[in-house]
Amino acid sequence: MQWQLNCPACGIAEVEQGQVGADHEAVTVHPDRDSSGSPLGTRGGYVSVELTCAAGHGFDFIVSNHKGAEFVGVVART
Repeated sequence: MQWQLNCPACGIAEVEQGQVGADHEAVTVHPDRDSSGSPLGTRGGYVSVELTCAAGHGFDFIVSNHKGAEFVGVVART
């Protein structure tokens, strides 16, 4: 099963890692701290990938988990 991620602001399908240097620098692992929340509003650990569409909109792709539940979402970068 797979999905193609489009920009949440404009819908364009051309999405790449944010302009933070090398590709791996766009990925950040946030360990499970139970007390801190992810940008999706969930508790527990999460992984964020900084992305930018061809039109220049920045957003983060988030994969989070907490107590056996997995969440996937996108959040506009401010």
